[in-house]
Amino acid sequence: MNMNPLSISSARFASADSQPLTLREGQMIHGRVQQLFPGQMAQVQVGSQQLYAKLEVPMQAGDTYYFKVNGTEPEVQLQVIAGPMRGSEGQTGQLAQLTESLNLPKTAEMKELLAAVIKQKFPMTRENLLDAANLLKNVPDGMKGQALATLGKMANMRLPFTPAVFQSLMQAQTGTITQSLTSLQSALQNEQNLAPALREQILNALQALANPASQTVGKEILGQTITQLLNPQTNNGDRFAALQLLKTAGILPAQTSLANLPQAVALLMTQSSESKALVPQQPQFSTNQAAGSVAASGKVNGSVQVKADGTAPSTSSSAASQTDRRVKVDSQTAPLKAVQALLGQLNQTPAAEQQTAKTIIQNLAQLINANPNLPESAKVALQTVINQISQQPEMTDSAKAAFIEQFSQTLLQQVSALASGNSAPQQMAPRDAQQALMAIVSIPPEQADETLRMLIQNAEKSGNTPLKQLVQTAEMQVSQAMNGTVMKEAMRSALCTLGINYEALLNGKEPNLANLANTLKPQLLTLLQDPYLSPPLREAAETMLLRMNGTIIQTAETSVQQQLIMQMPLELFGKKIDATLQWNGRMKENGKIDPAFARIVFYLELEALSTTLVDMHVQNKVVNLTIFNEQESLRTTGLTFQSMLKDGLEQVGYKLSGVSFKPFTETPQPVKKPAVSLYTDEGGVDYRI
Repeated sequence: MNMNPLSISSARFASADSQPLTLREGQMIHGRVQQLFPGQMAQVQVGSQQLYAKLEVPMQAGDTYYFKVNGTEPEVQLQVIAGPMRGSEGQTGQLAQLTESLNLPKTAEMKELLAAVIKQKFPMTRENLLDAANLLKNVPDGMKGQALATLGKMANMRLPFTPAVFQSLMQAQTGTITQSLTSLQSALQNEQNLAPALREQILNALQALANPASQTVGKEILGQTITQLLNPQTNNGDRFAALQLLKTAGILPAQTSLANLPQAVALLMTQSSESKALVPQQPQFSTNQAAGSVAASGKVNGSVQVKADGTAPSTSSSAASQTDRRVKVDSQTAPLKAVQALLGQLNQTPAAEQQTAKTIIQNLAQLINANPNLPESAKVALQTVINQISQQPEMTDSAKAAFIEQFSQTLLQQVSALASGNSAPQQMAPRDAQQALMAIVSIPPEQADETLRMLIQNAEKSGNTPLKQLVQTAEMQVSQAMNGTVMKEAMRSALCTLGINYEALLNGKEPNLANLANTLKPQLLTLLQDPYLSPPLREAAETMLLRMNGTIIQTAETSVQQQLIMQMPLELFGKKIDATLQWNGRMKENGKIDPAFARIVFYLELEALSTTLVDMHVQNKVVNLTIFNEQESLRTTGLTFQSMLKDGLEQVGYKLSGVSFKPFTETPQPVKKPAVSLYTDEGGVDYRI
């Protein structure tokens, strides 16, 4: 056909998104002539944006054309390659013209692809079309629709048309992550030729995924167990059972007994600080934590780059993000570590250095009184112990040892009571007390998950009825307090156990290799290196890896916008949830995420409510929620929680505009599993789906 040029020598761009339209050479775009002006000028609509161009060929308002970008410098040059199309033969004619103009093969796959391009207006080049058609060849007929939608997503997000990217995105939209994990566990259990150590590692990771709130429950059990052990009013049988539980979990030394418990607690409080010459200072940290975002680029396996702000890790800032989290924890535990350091110094001070010992006691009193995280009741109890030693005329070795034992036991008892949820309002939160308790008993961070898991298992297997009841009480307390903090911890636990951001953390500064090795993703990568792996297990492992990579690939970042997509399984106290979260936000000029503007979509598969989609819009910190679900009763039930939601948002600086409930039938588009993309880009011609 005659391929006439369309000159845009004096083009002016107008965009509702206030972002300039940027075209790439070789790109095929779809435009509609909106209006003709004198002097052969026309207004052309391209996606959501408009351009004004000088025509060198006759065109008619209302006609649609396909253009090829032949150049962008010094002026944009567009070439008509198909159109105008009118009437019932429009699509058939466009297919023929595009095939001829771009010299494309006349295969069934190319015909299907071009039909999808015409319908959805994907921004693609000739090379993209050839690569995409090759990817379609191996797709079963029943999955062609999903494959075409995936190719459209790849085009809109400007991802490379490679088999790895295509398969990852396809897998991320197939079934649920729970189904993939179930298939993996089944194949793993049926595998005969697998190293026992690797099998146990992967099964432990799967078990952790099945109990994402186990760490929170474990901390509750730890606090209550220590409280039971140190409570003199508890009978010796129950105290002995609590002692044995802490010993079998490796929290207390094996030689600890009820008789030498005060000495063991004192040793626990002093031994980790004996090597420190200086009392650690409480670090400064920023409380401006914005919502996290993850962006992926690069290859699928081995080099996925993850970027983040806030709580999500990234290649460029993963070390900083990890440091932020450590600082946040240390801000709660640093004063208690300082107490341990002072006790260690006092323990090492010779009896002859009376003034040094008294100075340490005074510093200890000041540190306790200045700690804003300790409630007054705890300060009074600890100050009482300090006053007793201060009133003695001489601090002998025996008096000093007795003081350390009594003070250590009192401190541990007070913090464990707080960790069990017995803190007063506006005082130390149970979660902060749990972090402090972990620091006091000196459980290394890399061993915390395994230690708490062992604590729960041993408590459940114990023949002691109070200990079994203690587990039930802890689970009940956590389930009843299923607030944002608990859910956030469960989500973080699930994501960390999956190891989705494994490559980014591995590339960070001083990665914790022990922690990384315990996550699922590197274990699956190791598993796939086995040449003797059975086909079912290999397929299950590859499927799981592709799904994890697919969620990362869908994450995107531009200069002003970021998109985060996460998939995770959540099993909380017998209730299974398959959750997909899609977050879209924008960046401020300083490179920080703007918490005042965002759109968050939760796609949930719930046992009781079935498919549920929550669409949350945040505009200038005003929140509007739309909940899609087929159950009419949800409207009545949900409205009872609206005041609670409103109060919770106001506490963190947001205002609730409204909550509406709709069935999926009114808005069919969101029901498609977030294969849906809200991605828009100021660079290139992209379309909002």
